[in-house]
Amino acid sequence: MRRWIVGSAVVAVVVVATAGVVLWRRVFDPRQYPHSDHVTLSSALNWAQLTLPECGERGTRYWHFGNLFGEVDLLLRMTAPRGCVEQFLAANAAEPIDLEDRHPTFVTSTPDAWGWPDERPLNHYSIPAKRPPRPITELAADLDATPLADLFIHVSSH
Repeated sequence: MRRWIVGSAVVAVVVVATAGVVLWRRVFDPRQYPHSDHVTLSSALNWAQLTLPECGERGTRYWHFGNLFGEVDLLLRMTAPRGCVEQFLAANAAEPIDLEDRHPTFVTSTPDAWGWPDERPLNHYSIPAKRPPRPITELAADLDATPLADLFIHVSSH
């Protein structure tokens, strides 16, 4: 009986220690939206093949979600001076697109609590993938906002 108690105690200590290490290693970034995978912003940007200018780091929020099938979604919002948003667009070779036939649902379908826009007129862009796998990158920018501009990004590997 005593062996069983000692064995159970050892197992309990190992389980608690393992859980502590796993939780300690989890990445939490205050810029993450609720229910995001615990992924660093730099890792998420690397996966999305995007370059974030230094001027945009403080005004960026993001949500990253991946599943067991390798499908990943990244939603990112950057609020920064217009010049910084334009620097992001230039650094990532964003190309303007005309969306007369389709509405950017990724902007309007985000949780209201995130403060994403609903009916603002936005300029739309796409970014060609630099390397395989080719995630699909859609951008919408409110460059008329004052004093800061907003950039909304959706990257998907579906």
